[in-house]
Amino acid sequence: MTRMLFIASVLVVGCANDPEYVQCGTSDTMDACSLDSANAVMMGTGMDAFLAVKGSLHVPVRPETADLTKSRMALQATMPTGVDVPLYRDDQYDLSVEYTVKNLDDKPGQMKIQLNAANEMFSWDPAMIMPAGDESPPAPALAGDVPIDIQGKGQYDGLFREDQLLEAAIDLDQITRGNINMYAATLTVNKNDPSFQPLSASMPPPVGSDEPPMQTPDGSAVPRAAFRNIVRVDIVMKSDTHMTIDFALRVRPHVNDVIHDMGMDAPVAELTILDPAPFIPAYTP
Repeated sequence: MTRMLFIASVLVVGCANDPEYVQCGTSDTMDACSLDSANAVMMGTGMDAFLAVKGSLHVPVRPETADLTKSRMALQATMPTGVDVPLYRDDQYDLSVEYTVKNLDDKPGQMKIQLNAANEMFSWDPAMIMPAGDESPPAPALAGDVPIDIQGKGQYDGLFREDQLLEAAIDLDQITRGNINMYAATLTVNKNDPSFQPLSASMPPPVGSDEPPMQTPDGSAVPRAAFRNIVRVDIVMKSDTHMTIDFALRVRPHVNDVIHDMGMDAPVAELTILDPAPFIPAYTP
């Protein structure tokens, strides 16, 4: 039976065949499992600024073992020139996020849940990206950001499925390593792609020109076996009434020794906690 690991805000006790639930770790991850819109802060820039709460959960990945290094180097030997095989790949584990939003007000409200993420090299935070002009759309989230209505004192249970997290991981890799336009990456279904072609950095077109920015292929195509997986999930909630959100990250491993079975409760030396810098495109159309 496939083993599943849940990093959740509660400890669920069940029979031996149930998925394993592990409480949030003792670091700042503990607070990230439960967020309250009463603590909202301003995010974004200019006309696209908004009030929201944000929290993160790390995937409990282990440091690379000798066996994993050996298999990674064997895979590296098959790669085209210039393509690096990452430590944590999309064939090693699947992720999903379950969440519950409660409207604490008596009146109906509306909320948006935005999912963003980090891989081992870059993180994606659309609130940090300045639009090119007043009429430019805001930078997209990797998933979600759809208006959802909740009645007064109501509750909404939601799920970002494994295929949505896989799509988010590939979009993130395409935007960052591939310099692929962020709108093109997020609006295109890429989860079944066998590879993607990195492009040159996007530069603004000449003044007065209506032409899109020019990009050319840059280096070798990245094969599916070298796609980067997510190592941290970021959840943002925007709401117009007083709401709370509890969310949990589920990890389903496919490769032994990649995911720690104690989750974020594992000893620090047995985990790799990655918080890479946000990726900012050279040019935002």
